[in-house]
Amino acid sequence: ASGNLLLLLVISFCSVVLGSFSVIIPSEEEECLLIHAPVASIISGDFEMLDEDLSAEPVAARLENSEKILWTSHEQDAEGYFEIEVTKGGMHRFCMQNGKHLKNDGLDRQIGYMLRVRNKKRSLEEDEEGPDSRRALQLIEWASDLQDEWETLLDHYGFLRTRETQHAEISYQIMGRVVRWTIFQGGTLALIAAGQILYLRKFMETRRYL
Repeated sequence: ASGNLLLLLVISFCSVVLGSFSVIIPSEEEECLLIHAPVASIISGDFEMLDEDLSAEPVAARLENSEKILWTSHEQDAEGYFEIEVTKGGMHRFCMQNGKHLKNDGLDRQIGYMLRVRNKKRSLEEDEEGPDSRRALQLIEWASDLQDEWETLLDHYGFLRTRETQHAEISYQIMGRVVRWTIFQGGTLALIAAGQILYLRKFMETRRYL
């Protein structure tokens, strides 16, 4: 019995993490990723637009197979999460668009996303039923749900760090422009001051000779 419970625990936590990434999608374009998922598996993922100063109206995401759309994001949502049970194994596509089929504003957008494929939660067989087995299965389900929440939190933290990097780059660019402009202003004032000094010196020498 303990061997069956250990096997159940291992199977429940087997998953394939396709990763957490970000991509810049040009206006009126779409990015799609292929996912191979077997039957009795679960595809989960989320997306989040990382440009806080832009509208989410042109942004949308969807998960589909060769027959139909399995999930689509809500209109004007800057982020979304999905968890789909695979009933037909094979290739799936996760697509993100920036105004390709929606209203667009001509601006590129950076979108963070995460995709995972994991085994479906295993149910108990007839010879495994019993109070201890049911309790162990419930604990495994709770732990699996907690793991999903933790991984989603880590994804959002990764997206936050991407935003922080973007803001830091913008701050460095602004600071660089300020420094260059300050140097230019300082140089210009120095030239004007030098010109005034030379003019006054020449003016005073002219009056002395007169």
